Amino acid sequence: AESPPARPWSETPGASPLGQRMPLTKVHKRGAISRSIDIGSFSGYGELNQALAHMFGMEGQLEDRQSIGWKCIYQDDEGDFLLLGDGPWEEFAIIVKSIWILSPQEVLQPMFPGGDLTSRL
Repeated sequence: AESPPARPWSETPGASPLGQRMPLTKVHKRGAISRSIDIGSFSGYGELNQALAHMFGMEGQLEDRQSIGWKCIYQDDEGDFLLLGDGPWEEFAIIVKSIWILSPQEVLQPMFPGGDLTSRL
């Protein structure tokens, strides 16, 4: 007997669109202990940003992507660094490997992992 077709998105926390359990994603912030989160437990970037801000005691500092201030970037499965929120959530949830919270000073530093971020932010 054939099994029923898999749903495109499992409602199980931590499940990817492919229905597989997603590994925890490491979140880094200079001066703080790195933490791990389950990307699959969030429904979008807004919810993720709120959780990251709460996790590091930064409420209200990560929401405005246009301001000169704290920025969240992520490293994808190819090793590239991208600004959090730049692509569709569903794709992000599959390709994210780690998240970095950068201070305004770190955003301007050319020697962050992956090279000069200022040209990409």
